Formats: sequence, structure tokens, C-alpha cells
Amino acid sequence: MCRMFGFLTDRPRSVAVAAGSDLRTFHDLGVIHHDGWGIAAWDGQRAKVHHNPEPVMESKSFWPLVQALRTDQALFHLRLATEGLAVREENCHPFIAGNVCFAHNGQFDKTPEIVSEVTTTCDYRPRGTTDSELYFALVLRNHDRGLPWPDAIQDAARTILALVPAGRIWALDCMLGTEEAFYAFSLAFPELVPDRPEGYYDLHFLASEDSGGRSVRISSQGPESPKWQLLAQRTVLRIERGSLAMSTTPWRRSAHRARSHQEFASQRSYP
Repeated sequence: MCRMFGFLTDRPRSVAVAAGSDLRTFHDLGVIHHDGWGIAAWDGQRAKVHHNPEPVMESKSFWPLVQALRTDQALFHLRLATEGLAVREENCHPFIAGNVCFAHNGQFDKTPEIVSEVTTTCDYRPRGTTDSELYFALVLRNHDRGLPWPDAIQDAARTILALVPAGRIWALDCMLGTEEAFYAFSLAFPELVPDRPEGYYDLHFLASEDSGGRSVRISSQGPESPKWQLLAQRTVLRIERGSLAMSTTPWRRSAHRARSHQEFASQRSYP
């Protein structure tokens, strides 16, 4: 399980200054989420990622990198590795394909069916061994087939629901950044992980303005202010770069016939 923090501004700014205490609060979650960290940032249309498998609390490079970072869109990730998966750079989020970056908070079983689906239908080839990178591959496949990013994300989630047994998916929360916009999606089954604190899988977002301009934050950390808004379950939030205009895409009934009881239930419960 992991922590994610997305940050957008209406113009390129110093992330350390603009994100301020919210980024510090996120960083300190590395006390528990200590299996590597990563940052994706965009320079114009070009995305770059920085990964490090060391604990962020011990890292000598995290804050110097953040201090030097000037951008209008960034995605931060702290990893708490799934049991049995290696702590190495290839497994650090965010993952990147071209100028698209993706991070995941959650876990699902890497069943033979989901691995086969990715191997046989996706052009993207995972570099590491995480379930998260399989999720990213499915999102990219769906977008390559012509789906808008919100539908590409939701349909990837439907595929996982169809091919992984009920009770073996903990959460599919994710964030995705592109050249045009930033996306966040919330879908979790917290009842399956009772040892996690309440709200662990929630995503919250906050639009604000200061003397430097306007910004939007979205985070899986507990919000420090009641001004933060909860992203509804099974909903994609889109934040447009530059204008910071926000829109949401609710869960839609799939066009294909459900391939599992779990997927059928999700279609019935969230038409």
C-alpha cells in the first residue's frame, strides 16, 4: 500500500514553496511507507521521473530535488511494498510511458488471468514485478484503443474486477498525469483490510489561491483542513493543466457482459 500526492498550479512555480506544509506532511508519511519513493514532473509537454528505492526519511536526495523543482504539474509517490514484492528501483512509482505517468495505491492478486491479459493485449511491457504496473498497462491499452483517459482508467478497473477473484482486490486508487491534464480515481474495498485506519483509501482534493497564483492538490494523506473535498468512490477527477478546470466522470455501466460475479455486482451497484 502506498501514498500519493498530486500537485498542479496555473503556471510553473517552485513546488517546495507552492505546496508548502502539505508536501512536508506527505513526506513524513514515509515513516511507515518506507519502500522507495518517486516523483514525476512535467517540463512543458515533457515528463520526467525520479525514482529511489531507499526510505524517503533517510534520503539525501528527496528535498534537494524538490527544492530545485519548478513545474505546473507533479506527482509524488511513497511505496509500502506488497508482501513478497522486491524493493528495487523498477518497482518504484510513478511509472512512465512517453509523457504519461501513473501511480497506484492499493493491491490486487497477480492472477494468471490478469497477467495473460496484459501479456496478450497490451503493448506496454512492465519493467518491474508489481501489480500496479499491470494496471498501468491496461489503462494505456484502453486509451490506445480510443477511450478517453477517464474511461480508460475505469475500464482497466473493470478488467481487474473481472479477472481477479472477489476478496483479492484491496484498492485501485490511482493518479495519472498527461500532457493535457491530471486524473485521480478512487475505488477501494476497505472492509477487506480492517487493520488500516479509517479513510486510508480515501482521496481528497483542495483548490486554493495565494499571492503566487492558483493551485490544486490531491492526496491520499489525511487532510489537515475541512476545506479538502472527498473524491467520491468509483469516480474519476480530471484537472486540466493551465486552467485547473475540474470535472468528474462517475462509474458507468460497462458495454460488455460481466465476466465475474464481482464485476456484475459493481455494475449493478454503480450503474
